[in-house]
Amino acid sequence: MKQLLTFVLAFSFISCQLMAQEKQDEHLLDGTSMDYYYQNGSAVHAEFEDGHFKYTWIAGPIKGAEGSENYRSRKIGDKMYMVNFKAEADATFVTIVFNFNENVISTSAILAPGTEQEQVLFDGGIIEQLILKVR
Repeated sequence: MKQLLTFVLAFSFISCQLMAQEKQDEHLLDGTSMDYYYQNGSAVHAEFEDGHFKYTWIAGPIKGAEGSENYRSRKIGDKMYMVNFKAEADATFVTIVFNFNENVISTSAILAPGTEQEQVLFDGGIIEQLILKVR
């Protein structure tokens, strides 16, 4: 019985810490904006506002396309953040690592999953025109 009680208390403590971390790590980049350029020539203007990742493609084959998605973020190092979001329209799932020390990004995405147009993206690029506001 004592072991069960110890397990329950430890599990509760760990669960509370994880839930608290999740809530803290949601929208750490609100107020930040930038342009980032992929190695393939495509580019995005991005803004983080009120828990939304707002984007406009400023170069490349889908230039002019824009959207806004709820995002989550997590600090993974000094001026380094991981962001992810799922596009409501087609279930595209994107993860971006921003390294503001080096002004580079790395993106991994599954575009239009489960369709004939499905693509996997694994690309990197550089950040320009950065206005950084982080918590």
